[in-house]
Amino acid sequence: MTTSTSTLPRPRTARPDATSSVGLLLLRLVAGGLLLVHGVPKLSAPEQTLGAAAGLGVPVPDVAGWLLIAGEVGLGTLLVLGLLTRLAGLLVLVQMGLVWFLVHRPDGLLVEGQVNGENALLLGAAGLALAFTGAGRLSADAGRRRA
Repeated sequence: MTTSTSTLPRPRTARPDATSSVGLLLLRLVAGGLLLVHGVPKLSAPEQTLGAAAGLGVPVPDVAGWLLIAGEVGLGTLLVLGLLTRLAGLLVLVQMGLVWFLVHRPDGLLVEGQVNGENALLLGAAGLALAFTGAGRLSADAGRRRA
């Protein structure tokens, strides 16, 4: 007995609904915006970031410092636009994991009277979420799929 393909249920595609897309847009704008707020000022005074990398004992501190600046500005821009979002989210996770491990971990998570790495952890988690979900319908990625 043969089964007609027209009687089989069609598989559902994993396409976010409008509410999910608005939520993903807000997540992208906040995470990308925070990366840009941290990264853009470093472009005007990169020697401070390069010096901080050297002070941490990071191998090849000039390269590490410029990668940090490029990551914050470039990945922040990609997230805001919703372009290459899954890859950008994964790279944000890696970058913020390294920032937390190299800069903030030695002092511990909770240091009395100061913030110590919470931003890196939150941005890393946002990057991971976007790596899993993608950008949603309100993004350059969605426009590229339609084209």
